[in-house]
Amino acid sequence: MLDFRNTVQEQHIRSLSDSSQECIRRLLQHRAEVDDIDIGNNRAAAVFVGLFERPGMEGLHVLLTTRAKTMRAHPNQTAFPGGKVDPTDISPEFAARREAFEEVGLPMGYHRDLHYVTQLEPFLSKYKIIVFPVIYLISNHELVKSLAPSPDEVGAIWSMPLEYCLTAQWKEEWGTLAERGGPDWPYEEEIYNHTDTDWLKTSGYRMNRFRTTHTPMKGLTCDITLTVAEIAYGRPTVVARYADGQMPFYDAVKVAVAEGKVNPQVPQASARHGEITDAASTLPALETRHGVNDTPAPAL
Repeated sequence: MLDFRNTVQEQHIRSLSDSSQECIRRLLQHRAEVDDIDIGNNRAAAVFVGLFERPGMEGLHVLLTTRAKTMRAHPNQTAFPGGKVDPTDISPEFAARREAFEEVGLPMGYHRDLHYVTQLEPFLSKYKIIVFPVIYLISNHELVKSLAPSPDEVGAIWSMPLEYCLTAQWKEEWGTLAERGGPDWPYEEEIYNHTDTDWLKTSGYRMNRFRTTHTPMKGLTCDITLTVAEIAYGRPTVVARYADGQMPFYDAVKVAVAEGKVNPQVPQASARHGEITDAASTLPALETRHGVNDTPAPAL
């Protein structure tokens, strides 16, 4: 067992541009003010939210994937590396790291270029899965470039400027957006689209969508990215991200817990102050990564 919690140090922050330094400092100050949560019989998942700077480009980017077209669930959709919290996972953070290892080859165990920043309050997906986002800073872009997709799970590895979902304005230097009206953006709007649906018993839900260089960023992936960006930049997005009367995500989690609570089946995050349980202080070192090819990842 190896100690894998490599936290952000001052030298890592100072290596970033001024705006990114401010973002990381705000995220470090974030404490998830929630009650302790026992998710009981509810399904749980964890996602790895990797933030990094691209050389010669100011501002944080967020690591994203497009799920393989052959996946049974959500094929060809934008997602964070992540997945179900297994009974053998010692914490949501462990699950996020394990899934990122399996999907894109992110190193397991302690790594000098991977720095834990914070954890957000859990989110509730449209399908009542409780999702724990874990935020990391990737301090070396070479690590990002070394990632390789697992062909059975990931169709592409790419990134998006974090600030984009706050401003809803795209800069040419960020790349070429997917064709408007094409398969990756089949909407009339230039940048942003949404639809409202019923959710739970007493709440609506807004499905937010942003046009990207790949498949749209939408749904829970978009909800999490918007929240990370709002905390990091200290201001709200310019889009109206919630439906009228939409229940806050953590309140929705508590509703789902109340409806499905039986006995704990997965390791729990100590949600108070956004901390992980002490069991997360160790992570087994893995020698191989099954199901991942050796082809280089696309340039990010």
